[in-house]
Amino acid sequence: MPHAPSLPPFGLRAIWLVLSRVSTGPWTVFTLAVELGLLGWYLSAVQRLARRGRRWPRYRTLAFVGGLAMLALAWQTGVPVYAGSVFTVHIIQHLALMIAAPALLALAAPVTLLMQTVQRATKVRLLRVLRAKPTRYVVHPLTAGLGNYGIMFWFFLDGGITLAMAHPALMDLVNVGFLFFGCLTWWPVLSPDFIGGRRYHPLVRVVLGVIGMPFDSVLAITLMMGGATQSIAPTLYSVGSVQTGAEVFWILSMLLVGLAVIPPTAKLLASEQRSSGRQLRQLVEHQQLAPVSERGWWQGSVQVDAEGLITVPWATEDELRSDAGRRPGLPGVPGPAPGRQATDA
Repeated sequence: MPHAPSLPPFGLRAIWLVLSRVSTGPWTVFTLAVELGLLGWYLSAVQRLARRGRRWPRYRTLAFVGGLAMLALAWQTGVPVYAGSVFTVHIIQHLALMIAAPALLALAAPVTLLMQTVQRATKVRLLRVLRAKPTRYVVHPLTAGLGNYGIMFWFFLDGGITLAMAHPALMDLVNVGFLFFGCLTWWPVLSPDFIGGRRYHPLVRVVLGVIGMPFDSVLAITLMMGGATQSIAPTLYSVGSVQTGAEVFWILSMLLVGLAVIPPTAKLLASEQRSSGRQLRQLVEHQQLAPVSERGWWQGSVQVDAEGLITVPWATEDELRSDAGRRPGLPGVPGPAPGRQATDA
């Protein structure tokens, strides 16, 4: 294993050394060229859409730039330089490749952008590939989960890190595997891209996003309790460094996953609101529930906003039980009691 420089104790100076140092080597140059090429393509594709009068959401562009920045952090900065001596830095590299970069790239929807900017013949060929059975098997959540957590447990608990650190080419291949399975994990959760012939309901997306939290916790606790002492320390890192890195992994993985499931959670809530609005509209159309104002029954048409939500005030259950909340003639609603008259505002 090549010698790796050490870092001072955690602080601003250590952070500056990691971020300011530039990694060198063929792999660094190759990945940097790929990142710059992807950035140039994405920005030019957004401009082509703009010239056609179609607006691409700005947050998607920012997400794509952020995803490439996470790749640059993992491969072009001092992170790979110090990853061989400080286990926490190694953990940060893998979190950037497993969660941060895949989640941001998925949110950027590059496949959707590609489909909107290529010629029709190219689009047809791409759709055939994206809908093919092999693609469905590859992007299936079960495949993603087995690959993602299988490689992670092998790497940290079964001696994979020792083998990979002794062979830089294998280490680069393992990092690509982390990124690949990370993308398979987060694309169904966050991306609107149509890959594999199906899109998941927002509730399923949220479940797919958080289902890996127990596995991350098990890995972190195992590392903290010394479960990987023989495979990681003291051949590579000190026991204290492994325990600190495990703590950082547990905290950051939970934080990143929590942030990543915010978009599908917001979509789930919006979907539930639209569903409630449709149900209320159906009740009104069938005269099973009548809208009321503060002074009585509202005498206009039902107002429905762009999201499908009804904006008219409604009678509560207590109001419907009282005379003020009753409207004679509605199915299931009796008329006023004898000797009393129902009044409309």
